[in-house]
Amino acid sequence: MKTFAMIAVLFLTSTGMAQSARSYFEALYKAGALDRMADEYVCFDDDPSLQTFFIFATSKTLRDLLIMNGDFAKLPKAQQGELNRGFLILREYDNGIPLPQEDTYSRDGSSWVEKGIIIDKAPARIRFTIVWETMRYKRSIELLNSNSTLRSEYARYGHCERTPSDVRQKEH
Repeated sequence: MKTFAMIAVLFLTSTGMAQSARSYFEALYKAGALDRMADEYVCFDDDPSLQTFFIFATSKTLRDLLIMNGDFAKLPKAQQGELNRGFLILREYDNGIPLPQEDTYSRDGSSWVEKGIIIDKAPARIRFTIVWETMRYKRSIELLNSNSTLRSEYARYGHCERTPSDVRQKEH
């Protein structure tokens, strides 16, 4: 019984020395282990105690590359339209572990939204807004009424920065 108690104390005290979101990001980046489809920008919450971060890429980068290579005109009109409207590919990481899937946010005015989310049997959406001049972001969960009007919002704020490009990322 004393052995179990000692192990529990060691485990609980070691969790108090957890890494920061930035150190998790830096370790993954150096290992080339970020999602290469979303590795254009990295974002950190204002709360330094959170061990989460997310990365994202804009469709503009892909669109510009396709245009430069002459492949954009070869795409079906529907795909051209989607690239022209704009979207983000976003991947979240928690304690250095990627969440299972990428999220796609569609352009909605000056922000991007992920629609079709249900929280506690109610419709919701996630909205991501970034001020490019300052790289500050707001990421919010918007709970909706049945007629899709805003009922309430929970928001987090933070800052983003361009991901360095000297280590090629391999994961997806």
